[in-house]
Amino acid sequence: MTDQQNNSEHEKRREASAKFVIQNVEADSSLDLRDAMETAHRSLADSLRLSFRALQFVMIILVVLYLISGFRTVEDSQTGVSTFFGAIVENEGLSPGLQLNWPPPIGGFEIYQAQNRESDIGGVFKPLVDARLSPDQRISKARASDGLIPGRDGSLLTGDGDLAHIEVEAEWEIIDPIQYATQLPDDFGDEIVTAVLENSMVHIVSQLTLEDLLDQPIEELRSLIQIEAQSSITKLNCGIRISDVSIPSEPEPPLYIQRSYEAFDSARIIAETNVERAISEAHETLIEAAGSKYDVLLDLINEYEQAAETNDETVKRNSLSQITSMLHADNISGKVAKRIAAAQGYRAQIETTLGQDFKRFQSLLPTYREHPELVIRSRWLEMYAAVLGNADAETFFVPEFVQSIKLGISGSDSIAQLRHRNALKMKEAETLLEGVMLNPWILRAREIDLEGPSRELSISSGVVQGRQK
Repeated sequence: MTDQQNNSEHEKRREASAKFVIQNVEADSSLDLRDAMETAHRSLADSLRLSFRALQFVMIILVVLYLISGFRTVEDSQTGVSTFFGAIVENEGLSPGLQLNWPPPIGGFEIYQAQNRESDIGGVFKPLVDARLSPDQRISKARASDGLIPGRDGSLLTGDGDLAHIEVEAEWEIIDPIQYATQLPDDFGDEIVTAVLENSMVHIVSQLTLEDLLDQPIEELRSLIQIEAQSSITKLNCGIRISDVSIPSEPEPPLYIQRSYEAFDSARIIAETNVERAISEAHETLIEAAGSKYDVLLDLINEYEQAAETNDETVKRNSLSQITSMLHADNISGKVAKRIAAAQGYRAQIETTLGQDFKRFQSLLPTYREHPELVIRSRWLEMYAAVLGNADAETFFVPEFVQSIKLGISGSDSIAQLRHRNALKMKEAETLLEGVMLNPWILRAREIDLEGPSRELSISSGVVQGRQK
């Protein structure tokens, strides 16, 4: 305030209703008292002026504090919306950091925990059991007459009419705070997620048999529950996303059923083991028969048989051609390869014996038809020369015009030794041929496959046995 303002306020004051006059005979005393009164008035005016300025300063501080109350810090794990007279004023939620809005009651903030929010359905689908008993004791003490009491014991109905127990937990987060703030209060978020989880569990388990539910991998079951729950929440348009679903323990049938289920599970494991063993033996048998490519060969054979049933000659010819090509390929092995190799060896043997004779016969047939005596005489002389040309042949001369003769002659020692050596060489050649063609444990070069099936020898009980693997 200035002095002019003080003077103007002084002039506006009403006139005094009473006047005090100090009568003193002494003039100096009157002047001193008046000066004292003026000094007091000035001191009072200065005090009032300072008080008013302090009041103005306090009012300014209060206004600033009121305006500052509109600021709000949003944490990284939080989200929310800002309001103006209760209405949402933005199309997007609040981002982490310092946010500004009108102070209450004009404006305000709705802040939510956006991440790592948990919902647990607890024992909704679990039976009420004595917590002092271990899981094994609960199963051993279970009786068929115990039953399940509605309202106390929870359970799920499977697709085949059996009962099952399961426990599920979920983590969820707010991805759209505008929808979340519009659709439901924050206190109802956990209740909504819990209700959706229960509904999803009922729907999923009702589509599975008890055996399928117990055999279902936990990860796959978690994925089914999460997908089903998220689909239901998306239809509500409440801005919630199921981030994770966990199953603390595996699904289980009622306690009494578990007592007999252990024996059933053991029998099932034995059956699965037998099936796997049979498949392995069948696999080994097929490899022993046709090698590692047996599956391709089986497909071609099945294709040929189907074409034969439908009389499709084109498919039959194509399939037979592919089978023949595969059987003659270098990568075929097993008994099929040995049979083919034996057949090819026999064919080569025929071609080198009877085949050559047949070719010679075919070449001599036209000449024989023209000059049979000449051909016979020529062949006789060739055969006579061939017989006499053998190193172990002995010649005996018999006198002419002898009707019959009986000889008791011992042959030459050198000829006898030569015949003996030739016989040994023949037996050695036959033994070697049998080993190559008939011995299944000697590999040929094209049968050696370092990456595929192989053969091995094993010794058990002093007996050497061979097998393919």
